[in-house]
Amino acid sequence: MDALPPQQTIPAVIAALARSTPDACAVLAPGRKAISYRELDDQIRTTAQSLAAAGFGAGSRIGLALPNGPEAVVALLGVMSCATSVPLNPNGDEATIRALCRQLRVDALLVPAEGESAARKVGRDVGLPVFSLAVSALAPAGRFEVVCDTARSPVPVTLSSADDFALVLHTSGTTGKSKAVPLTHRIQHDATLARARMFQLTARDRSLCLTPVFTASCIRRSVFPPLVAGGSVVCPPGVDMERLLDWLSEFEPTYYAAGPAVHAELLEAIARRGATPRHALRFIFSGATVLPHELRMRLEETFGATVIQTYAMTEAGTMTQDPLSPALRRRGSVGLPARSEVAILGEDGELLPAGEPGEIVVRGPEVFAGYEDDADANRLAFFGDWFRTGDIGLMDADGYLYLTGRLKEIINRGGFKVPPPEVDDVLMRHPAVADAATFGVAHATLGEDVVAAVVLREGHSATAQELRDFAFAALANFKVPSRIVTVASLPRSPLGKVRRRELADLLAGALQPAYDPPRDPHEALVAELFAEVLAIERVGCFDNFFALGGDSLRGAQIASRVNAMFDCRLDSATLFRRPTVAELAAEIAANRQAHIAIVPPPIVRLPRAGAPADADDPHLAG
Repeated sequence: MDALPPQQTIPAVIAALARSTPDACAVLAPGRKAISYRELDDQIRTTAQSLAAAGFGAGSRIGLALPNGPEAVVALLGVMSCATSVPLNPNGDEATIRALCRQLRVDALLVPAEGESAARKVGRDVGLPVFSLAVSALAPAGRFEVVCDTARSPVPVTLSSADDFALVLHTSGTTGKSKAVPLTHRIQHDATLARARMFQLTARDRSLCLTPVFTASCIRRSVFPPLVAGGSVVCPPGVDMERLLDWLSEFEPTYYAAGPAVHAELLEAIARRGATPRHALRFIFSGATVLPHELRMRLEETFGATVIQTYAMTEAGTMTQDPLSPALRRRGSVGLPARSEVAILGEDGELLPAGEPGEIVVRGPEVFAGYEDDADANRLAFFGDWFRTGDIGLMDADGYLYLTGRLKEIINRGGFKVPPPEVDDVLMRHPAVADAATFGVAHATLGEDVVAAVVLREGHSATAQELRDFAFAALANFKVPSRIVTVASLPRSPLGKVRRRELADLLAGALQPAYDPPRDPHEALVAELFAEVLAIERVGCFDNFFALGGDSLRGAQIASRVNAMFDCRLDSATLFRRPTVAELAAEIAANRQAHIAIVPPPIVRLPRAGAPADADDPHLAG
């Protein structure tokens, strides 16, 4: 990238670019006139003046509950220039926004002028000043007026310095209570310059914002880097897959960042249209969760652009990413350490050698100083100066990192550890599966059992048994889900991370099918066996042995009794593959038929040379 002025904050870099390249395009949006760097800098200054006139400046925390679009991006920068931006999910419910305002110490809220949003209601209820962001019908992208109605006295406009807080973000809460993550201008500025240089961004680069503007991923990857390089950012009001294909042609972004779910939907939209749109993509970022190898290959084949897998967290920025050419990427890896040092921590507090799995820890210039007002969380989050990610993984001898799951998401199935992402990856290799999420459910004897929810591709079909058979070909028996249910979509965080903890509750009804009586004598006998071994009163033909409380020991009892009753040759693993009454009964019938068909004829011993065979000699027959 071109040399940048030695500024200490992102707004200061933009101000310098407004002086050096005032007419260069900065912010665009569908159906709107673009704004230049001069106009962007002017809007940032105007926002700071509006806040100061209302009595808010250095040290003030302004919660931004704004929908995706250019105004959200420019308002974020405007608030950062003189105060602290606290991005909030504009679609959050009142209880969540109220709790976050209290936890993140929000002093005022900035909301759209139109509509009665949850954030506006919260501000009114708790007595927070609420500022309205007003946009005229013909306004260019990112141009607005901040209407501030408070009784505070004005304060001078004071621009933020390097060690002021630029942002206070919060963790997603997908694995527990959200936590406050304050980040200084210095961390954001230095990390942004490093990213821009790493990916050789120039004034010709343009990002397309597809992730929510209130997330760290969007801010750090789609907004800041192209702007400090003198490039531009396209800010659509939301993600519409059909329109996205047109935006790729209309705006010619050179990159976009999204999670695997968005990538998959984009490829489905292209398949429906029957042609890849004209585009200028030179690379694609993938984050939020591990990108399946097959999906990466389809993306690269479709767009002819390099897909860069990243591994990042709100607290630590980008920790690892795929190396750029000519360095090699490795299948299943999330790449090499970026600016930070990454290691694997063992259960006994030792750093592990290559190939040993453990908790991923990181330290370096992008790691935050600690959660705000949460000493207990900080004690758990740090091991010395290493930040504990809560993710499980391993590094190979060349330093490539592989993720295997989260500490709180690993399923303990009777002492066997099952990493959900590994199972997800296998299920998504099936041609009928568009999305998959594996999760644990409580089990009477195993502690936890493995269940998966899948989203099928449009126009495709597959039964649970077909998907489980597919998984058995690639996974150890204990990792294969006992049950697989089909759903229309998976619950995800705004960044696209699956909310596995919600699935057991959401699918409780589907995981407990209504009673259907056995339909034939085989099913009746199997149901009776299940009921006897598990000591339960009634078993239906679609009831699952493991869901009823079965385990491998009781499964061995079932196999032994079935073999004795039906003259079969089933092993103890059969029940893993065919866990319902109906499936096991069908397997018994098939096994008996095969057993009957392949019974060999009696072996007749040949007579010794020169001696006749004696049919009455028991040693000479069978």
